[in-house]
Amino acid sequence: MGFSVSFGITFLAMMSVLGSICFVAYTNSSASRAQAPAHAEKPTAALPQPEDRLTLLVSAAEASDADPDAYILLSFLPHQGRIAICVLPPDTYLEYGGQGTTIARMYRQGGLPYAKKGVAQYLNIPIQRWARLDLSSLDALLDCQELMDYDLPVDLNYPLRGRQIVMPRGHYQLTGRRVMDIIAYPAYQGGERERSDRAALLIAEMITQTLPLFLDEEQGDRLQQTALKTVDTDLSAADCLQRRSALAFLAQLDLPVTTMVYIEGSLSRDYSVYHLTQGCKSRIWQMYREEPAGG
Repeated sequence: MGFSVSFGITFLAMMSVLGSICFVAYTNSSASRAQAPAHAEKPTAALPQPEDRLTLLVSAAEASDADPDAYILLSFLPHQGRIAICVLPPDTYLEYGGQGTTIARMYRQGGLPYAKKGVAQYLNIPIQRWARLDLSSLDALLDCQELMDYDLPVDLNYPLRGRQIVMPRGHYQLTGRRVMDIIAYPAYQGGERERSDRAALLIAEMITQTLPLFLDEEQGDRLQQTALKTVDTDLSAADCLQRRSALAFLAQLDLPVTTMVYIEGSLSRDYSVYHLTQGCKSRIWQMYREEPAGG
């Protein structure tokens, strides 16, 4: 059970910015495999069910006491064969309790659980869990495995919080600092829309490279203690245990399992609020909505 919990937490962190949610995957028991006919294809995971789905709001910040630079809608949809990713700017407009506000304002007023309520109500989608990631937790988790490869297609060179982000376009091995710099970079030519798109693509690449590793029990065990110490989340043991077979199913798929929902919107005249278009809100609702019973 402890391993299952840590796996789920670790998966959340590796999406970084979350990104990321992971649940421990186990194949069928050796006894079950022995019962299968020798000539038959041996299944390694049960088909996922709609009740296995789980959506989280994940915040990504440079430090635990800093305001997040991005909020990630991360949905585990194994019955659809995918993990959905949508990165929302902190200044995304919300309406909560009859008042206009933003995700960042709700976070400052009541933390991530409160912001989760606002996002869920405004977009009319279920969000069951939350997770807070920062640079130190992401660094600790990345140190537990080999560095990830990433091709940066643009030049980054701009000051942020008293230092200069300098990352020329090219091939990189990801570290926690590089991940956070790509997510938080404030000067993309396409503004918040491009920043969200690039963060979503980065998280998708991290999931693609990370997911197969969690089928190795030794690797998962190494990440276990680190995850429990570094990631702040309300993910439970029951959440992990319920979805272990569903994760095994996703990890064994040949096709990429990540699906990005790219944002579309505009800034207010004073550049303080980002308004999602109605079409964007509809796409988010279609991806993350509550599914009707029986389908």
